[in-house]
Amino acid sequence: MKRLIIQTLALTATATMLTSCFDEIKQVVSGEETPAAEQPVAEPTAPAAPTEPSNEEITRMLMEQLSGCEIANAGQLTCSTPTRNTDNSISMGASIKMAVKEDLYAKDTAPAAFNKEREAVNEAANASMKPESVYLFQVGATTDLITDADRQAKPLPANLQAPLNEMRELAEAPVYRKVVNAGDEVEASATFTAVYVDGGWQFSNIVVDNAALLALSDYTAQSALPQDAPILTPEFEESRKAAIREKVAAFNQLAEPYIKGREEAARATLTQHQARAEEEARRMTEQAAAQEAARQECIQGYVQALADDKLFAGEWTRDKRFGEISLHIEQAKQFENAIQFVGTIYDTKLPEASLDIAGRCDLTPKEDGTTQLDITIYDGQYDPDQPTAEVYDAKDGMLSLKLSKDGKLTGIMSCTSWANNPEKAFQINMTPKAKEQPKGKRRR
Repeated sequence: MKRLIIQTLALTATATMLTSCFDEIKQVVSGEETPAAEQPVAEPTAPAAPTEPSNEEITRMLMEQLSGCEIANAGQLTCSTPTRNTDNSISMGASIKMAVKEDLYAKDTAPAAFNKEREAVNEAANASMKPESVYLFQVGATTDLITDADRQAKPLPANLQAPLNEMRELAEAPVYRKVVNAGDEVEASATFTAVYVDGGWQFSNIVVDNAALLALSDYTAQSALPQDAPILTPEFEESRKAAIREKVAAFNQLAEPYIKGREEAARATLTQHQARAEEEARRMTEQAAAQEAARQECIQGYVQALADDKLFAGEWTRDKRFGEISLHIEQAKQFENAIQFVGTIYDTKLPEASLDIAGRCDLTPKEDGTTQLDITIYDGQYDPDQPTAEVYDAKDGMLSLKLSKDGKLTGIMSCTSWANNPEKAFQINMTPKAKEQPKGKRRR
């Protein structure tokens, strides 16, 4: 059936062609023209949709995504082959070269060579700051003259500290190093989906990779550099080294008289130390001599006060009771550091009743000029009705007295066994008395 239809169509077409040919021949023979059949006017057809966006459209889309990028201009665009999706959209990728507009610089630490030049100032700077002790030793001081203050480093004076600070700033100030040249290219790329709608392309699912471009934002464009920015070039490096050397020379020249002045000051300090030491030694000698003279004077006073046949008289007191008492030295003997003596004590009103004593005086004066007398009381005669009989009755009666340089005796009369009952002791005060005739003694 299908083949029949095809044959019928072929015969019909042949017949039609033949009829057309006969009509044309007839027109030629008769010289008449057959009017052409009126043909219908064709309506204009819509242009076919493009298969992918143009480079200009993709570039415009990418630059919109990279808005704010002012350090580079758009360059060559490269696109991947688009992939047709089931929803009639296409997926593709594109990359664009971005040309840097101007040189870019990174802030960097100063070259180590600058500090190397600055090392030439160390000797003078260190000498200027050395402790005073170093200079004192140089001029011959001994360790006993050095104080803690002398061991401390000496701060630099302002006229040396200021240029030293300037040198450090020159040597350590950061510099700018060129890292990108104008015209260098970096690449940004993106993947996206595009669909043609109402005569234009719409983009979506845009994923941009602009890491290389963003990295440039860490740098400073040449036009944004500070005025007189230190840009690291061979010429700049040599110029900065020369400036540091110039400041080093100026510092060393300025420090030289200061260092010499410190040495001279140390010499003056040493001389003053020595003068003070000599003065102190002389003062100590004079003081020792004066102390010895005073000691000898005290000792002589003690010796004279405790000589043979010396008499002391005064009073005793205990609570509200009181009475008279006398001490007579019969014989005294001087040793190197002490005087030993024997004698008697008695109630002044009853000289015939007395008790034997033996005593020792220390010949080492105290600061107040007094010295210690320790006296032991032995047997003898005494008034049993007096409170002092408590001491005289005991077997351990004693006197503990101080002898002043003017000859006065002060202290207590007590018993060794009363050590825990000091309130029982008798207070004694006696002064030297004129020599009296020896008194007779009677033993019990």
